[in-house]
Amino acid sequence: MSRQIFIILAVLMALTSNAQNSGSATPTRRLMFSVGSADVMDTYLSPYSYNGTRLGLSVENHFPHTVHRVDIHGSKMENMAGNVDEYDVAVSYMIAHHFDLFHTECFHLKAGPMGRLYTGCIYNERNGNNPAQAKMSALCHASTIASYNLNIKGRRVQLEYSLSVPIVGVAYSPQFGQSYYEEFVLGNSDHNCVFAHLFNTPSIRHRLLLEFPLMHTHAFVGYEGVADQTKYNKLRYHSYSHSFTFGFRL
Repeated sequence: MSRQIFIILAVLMALTSNAQNSGSATPTRRLMFSVGSADVMDTYLSPYSYNGTRLGLSVENHFPHTVHRVDIHGSKMENMAGNVDEYDVAVSYMIAHHFDLFHTECFHLKAGPMGRLYTGCIYNERNGNNPAQAKMSALCHASTIASYNLNIKGRRVQLEYSLSVPIVGVAYSPQFGQSYYEEFVLGNSDHNCVFAHLFNTPSIRHRLLLEFPLMHTHAFVGYEGVADQTKYNKLRYHSYSHSFTFGFRL
């Protein structure tokens, strides 16, 4: 438990430090939307995958070396038979501090740590005693952003690729067969604060964006892929999504 508390404090300190390092510089603000497919399985609720549509919204502030991002997504899915629905909603806050690794006139590569706070819920219509599963975590990721500038007919166009992988942190998870009534009403907690690391949280998030001038602002189109996977307390979970992303500078 002391190790888990230390990790929580380290993540929170990193988030606070990076926020202060943003200073008073004017950020580049982005409003991004996404629509795509969702494939979710949580063995606390069901041993089967549910598939459907995922919608997302994110607001981003890009400073020279720091990125703040708030994500909201929701999915409606169904089982293979098409007779049971499942819903997945979540909110996450991410802050990354990047260091310059390589920089030329056209190409820029940055990398560094990223903190991610995540909370969400999955609801399954079929389950009676335990119809929902809560998701909470505080994770430190390794993050990188590569950008390449092009000049097309006198207009500046930029390709940007970003990638992040969780390394260490803490997460909440019930035990296999443990009900929320047992845990929160009867007080029968059982290692529900989990030490998360690269091997029990093998996940990846990546995005490819094309930025181009549009009227009096800049627009974005691209692809975002998410593969979140966990194995905590004998429970397995995955959330895979492939989304078309679009947005503009505010």
